[in-house]
Amino acid sequence: MHSLLLVAFLGSWLHGEPALPPKAPPPRQLATLTFAPEAARNAHVESFLRALADAIKAREGKTMVARLAETYSIDGLDGRGRPADLFVQAVERVPGPTEIVVEAVERQGDALLARTEFRYASADAKKKSFRFDASGKLLWSDFFAIRVHGS
Repeated sequence: MHSLLLVAFLGSWLHGEPALPPKAPPPRQLATLTFAPEAARNAHVESFLRALADAIKAREGKTMVARLAETYSIDGLDGRGRPADLFVQAVERVPGPTEIVVEAVERQGDALLARTEFRYASADAKKKSFRFDASGKLLWSDFFAIRVHGS
């Protein structure tokens, strides 16, 4: 499974903050970005996903923080960490796709939902969704998953 599993330690108050795991090696190639023929093109979606591909290739997640909305949220985090910090860690550790295909872009009120497929050289493709605000900042995504382990 290519979802990143980030760990929040509930016992960190007792043992101190654990050291962050090292960044993963960079992928061999920069992921290409394509739009399926039926997918509406959107400049915000395209810009964000190209920047994400660049950040994954460089293993530099901090460059993506300015592209996150102030209200960016992560399912399952429940106040156990800063969403932006975990997004940075994810960018620095997720397996690098070889291609990102935008399959659909849908307006949802003031938000925009992009449905994508991340394709890998040696693994099954993974469906990922990204929700953006009106200015193109990321509000939510299932780009990675959170798993919480107690001490």
